[in-house]
Amino acid sequence: MKFFAPLLRPAELEPGLIQILRVIAVAFLVLQPLTRRAFGIMLGAAAPLEVTLLLTLPPSLLVIALVWAPWFRENLGRAFLPLTLGLMCVPALLEKYITLNWFIAPNAQEIIALGFLLRIWFVFQVVAFFVAWQYNMRAALIVGVALTVVDAFLTLPFVNPTGALYSFFIGLIAARLFIVTGISIAIAWLVERQRAQRAELQLANRKLALNATTVEQLATSHERNRMARELHDTLAHSLSAVSVQLEAVNALWEVEPNEARKILEQATASTRSGLTEARRALHSLRASPLEDLGLTLALSTLAESVAARANLKLELALPPNLEGLQPQVEQCIYRVAQEALENVTRHANASNVRVALEKENGQLALTIADNGNGFDPARVNGEHFGIQGMKERAEMAGGNLSVESAPREGTRVKLEIEN
Repeated sequence: MKFFAPLLRPAELEPGLIQILRVIAVAFLVLQPLTRRAFGIMLGAAAPLEVTLLLTLPPSLLVIALVWAPWFRENLGRAFLPLTLGLMCVPALLEKYITLNWFIAPNAQEIIALGFLLRIWFVFQVVAFFVAWQYNMRAALIVGVALTVVDAFLTLPFVNPTGALYSFFIGLIAARLFIVTGISIAIAWLVERQRAQRAELQLANRKLALNATTVEQLATSHERNRMARELHDTLAHSLSAVSVQLEAVNALWEVEPNEARKILEQATASTRSGLTEARRALHSLRASPLEDLGLTLALSTLAESVAARANLKLELALPPNLEGLQPQVEQCIYRVAQEALENVTRHANASNVRVALEKENGQLALTIADNGNGFDPARVNGEHFGIQGMKERAEMAGGNLSVESAPREGTRVKLEIEN
């Protein structure tokens, strides 16, 4: 069983390959009887329909089942594509061998074999194309040579080695070998270049996301350091001065009450000054993008930054202009959006995210939805995802926050708040 374990690993097919393979499989199933009829009329030779269908229809139907039923792709693993492509060759080769061996007179076998050689060319080219697309140039070369050898082995017994057509058959087989393998190798080379470019793009995206995260962390660190210095230079100094003055008042209250009252007035003034400085420092802690850009543009910038950092497809639905909003409402909307988008990047493993802000029934409604993993809100601690914090922030601003989610069905966070 260990020997077959590598083959049973999930098949990592190239993007778009399975969709094209489904179209080709259906086309082969439909065109098989049509080309058989046209080929038979043109050359005056064809196996009976019931015999042809009995031997060629089952492989074609099996190919349809393989490419359209996900179960086969999931359970066959890496053997899925080789098995499918091999079965695609079976109907054409079976019909050729049956027709030449059972239903064609010996004196007509050479010309019919020539027709089959040309007819199967297209099938081999399609199969080699898929091999080149999924694998590499060496695999394309091996498959091209193998298909040519198998077809030659089935064809040459029906060709007279001393006849006039023998050299033509050999030349046609060689030409088909070079054309099929040449085109396949060229396709494989282009696909390998595309894979390399895709890998470079993914690496560049990871580096960009890492740089964006680093810049964001540095900006946060710088802002924290700035606020620490500002609080130290204002509030800490003010409190220290008040503390010294109150100790002096306590020492002089019984001995020199007038001097104590004077110092107490100075402490009161210092307290007011410190309170003013504290309010100014706390005001600067508000989300600066709201001050600089306004709510709509700040939300747009925030969402685009998060989407670029997490490689998300972003859908924005924001009003062009929002005026007259109270500062606490703007602050609540922005902070909830910030927390919800951060949860998407950390936990959702999503590819799409939608950010919408609109008016509903006289209320502002912020909606952030993703197509990620989702979760069961009843079984998850709200604090783990920051949900409790968002709900408390919404309640403090007079709003309501709801979270809708289910495993593998994404998450939808909605904030409704009155201005």
